[in-house]
This record gives sequence, structure tokens and C-alpha cells, in this order.
Amino acid sequence: MSGTETRRARRSVLQKLVIITNVLAMVGFLFAAGSLAYGYEKYGQIPRVEIGETLSVSEDDEGREVIAENFLIVGVDSAAGLDPDDPVASSRTDIAGLRSDTMMILRVDPTSTRAALLSLPRDLWVPIPGHGNGRINEAIELGGPELLVETIQAYLGIPVNHYAQVDFHGFGRLVNAIDGVEIWFPNPVRDQRSGLDVPEPGCITLDARNALGFVRSRAYQEYIDGRWRTDPTGDLGRIRRQQQFIIAALERAVDRGVRNPVTLDELIDSTLDAVTIDDTLDGDDLLALGREFRRFDPASLDVYQLPVVDDSIGGAAVLRLVTQEAEEVLDIFRSSDPTQLSEESVRVRVLNGTGEPGQASAASGELREAGFALGGTGDAARLGVERTEIRHPAGSEAAADLVRRWLAADAELI
Repeated sequence: MSGTETRRARRSVLQKLVIITNVLAMVGFLFAAGSLAYGYEKYGQIPRVEIGETLSVSEDDEGREVIAENFLIVGVDSAAGLDPDDPVASSRTDIAGLRSDTMMILRVDPTSTRAALLSLPRDLWVPIPGHGNGRINEAIELGGPELLVETIQAYLGIPVNHYAQVDFHGFGRLVNAIDGVEIWFPNPVRDQRSGLDVPEPGCITLDARNALGFVRSRAYQEYIDGRWRTDPTGDLGRIRRQQQFIIAALERAVDRGVRNPVTLDELIDSTLDAVTIDDTLDGDDLLALGREFRRFDPASLDVYQLPVVDDSIGGAAVLRLVTQEAEEVLDIFRSSDPTQLSEESVRVRVLNGTGEPGQASAASGELREAGFALGGTGDAARLGVERTEIRHPAGSEAAADLVRRWLAADAELI
């Protein structure tokens, strides 16, 4: 696959859905492009960034077009346009500075009408081409979107076919356009740095200010048993909340009639000046978008995280990739099919939890015949297990589900 060619290949419905969105405005990513079918001329109003020569080409080794594509979706840490009294803006020394606050890879394939979303922690320690090692979110500050794309492609081996970014101000307008987003809170929550403030538990409709505070929160606190308790998971906890918000926002958009042409038109109007896309996206087939994907179910969006461990570099907290475990997740975004894994790529260790001799050997034999790579057998530390358990690390849900589909017994993913 070449990474230096530009092209204007015909794209799928779902692939166009990122045209007027980014990760922080993901509420519209499955529907917003459809609105352009009713206002095609608006497409030309979207700002462009010239990085086409850095993007990967959607072709396989034999030059055939690959339908599945990856979109790098970035929420930029430029708070230009925010109220100066906003907690997000008040803590910044350079309000116009640009840094990738949130990054996700959206993998789409029209043949399956499925989408997969991979969150990239901003503190991930990576080699940045021409600049040594650093946090991945520093790349855009050092060399713009082009360097960020180069960093992701070189280190993670994920081809980036398209790029989209949005600023905070545009995110707030998009939340307002769908009358807020409902999130369930079992306890009061707050983050004094991001501005999040939910004083009561329950199903709360977040306005633009609280929604932004929620998806940006890294000092997240819950009021439990009479005192505030800080979420110890930091950036990883923030990623989980962002993914929760994406699903809730998509469902809210559907509830608010976003499939209606008029509502869609209002949605795209709210974000046109806040979104930037790469210079290779065209609008030739936008007229078909709304029809083809109007039934997409937000609950079918597959979300993934990278397995990482905490580390410290020069006294600064960073995250290091667990390379071997990450391969299962990364392969989903490298292959031509974002929703399928091969059995050969999944390694399984079988432990006997029943107490009956020979059970692990029998199960491992079946999995070997199916093509899975085996990591050995043994006895589980806990016996008397009544239901088969498939234990897997975070981010390998797709691999675990593939194993479950091959087992005759009813299995639980853990």
C-alpha cells in the first residue's frame, strides 16, 4: 500500500460521515454528511488542510481500490472562540495554540455497514519523525496535521486515509443543536479543571459547557459516601467517557430527528466554520449518502482502546504501548475488513475450571482445528466454574468474541 499518492476515489456513505465532524463532535459523524445531500453547495465552504501527499492510498498491493478506509479524527486544543471565563480557556497561556487534545481512528467499510473506533491516549509515548520521542499529542504542535499523520502511520502501522479536526467552540454549537446529550450519573460528579459540574445523580442532559467538561475531564471526581473521590485512571478513564458520550450523542441525534433533511441542514450549519478536512475529500457521491445510511444504529459502533502501561519520563507521566497485546487491536484497523479477525491472529490459552480431567485438552483441540494459535493448557486457580469464561485484555473484545463464536458452550466475556 502506498502512503504518498493522492487520489479522489469514490467513497462509501459511512466514509463521508466524518466530513463535518471530529471526535468531539461525533454526534454528527454518521448523519451529517447526509445533510449535504440537501445542500451540496455547503461542502465547498469547509476549510481544507493540504496533507494529501502524506495520507495513505486506499489500494491493496495489486493496485485495486480498498473500500475500507481510516479517518483520523482530532479534537484540537485550541480554545479560540470560547468565553474567556470558561474554565477551559482560563487555564491556557496561549489561547490560539494548537495541540491534539483528543485523537481517534474511525474505520469504516460500506460492505459491512459497520464502523470501528480506536481511541489514542494523548500521553502515549511515541517516536515523532524528526523530533525524537514525545507524547503523541505533541506531534501536531511540532509539525501540524501532516506530522501527526506521519507519526501514527510510522509507529502504529495504521494507514490514515483522511483527516478531520474541530475546535471546542464548534463542539459546543453541535451539542446545542441537538438540545444537549443525556448521560447517566450514579453519583454527583465534577472536574474543577475542565468545568464539569453535575451536582445531582440521575439521567442528566449535559449542555454544551458540561458536555465539553465531561469529554475533556482528566481530574474526574465522584461524590461517594460523603467525600469526593478522584478517578485514578486518568487519560484512560477520559477515553471511556468519550466513547460513552459518542454513543449517547448519536442516539440523542436520532431522537431529535437528525434523519430529517431540515434538521440535518441545521446540524451542518452549526459546525461548518469549526471543522477542517483534508484536501483529498470530494463531494461527487454525496447525494446518495442520506438514503444509504439513514438506518444506521448508533449501538452498533464498535469501540476499542490500546493496551498501555503507566511510565515516567524525566518526571513526567506518560503511557507506553504494550506492543504484543496491541497487535490484535491494531490489526483490525490495518486489514481490509474492520470487523473481521482471522483465527490465526488470535492466541488462546485454555484452562480447565471444571475439575474434570481432559476438558482443557478437548477444548484446545477444537480451537486448534478452527485455526486459533494456542498458548498452552492447564488448570484454573478456581474450580467449579459453571459457565465458560473468556478472559481478555482491554481492547481485544473482537478477538474474544471470535473465540466465543467457535465454542459450542455458552460463554461469558470477561
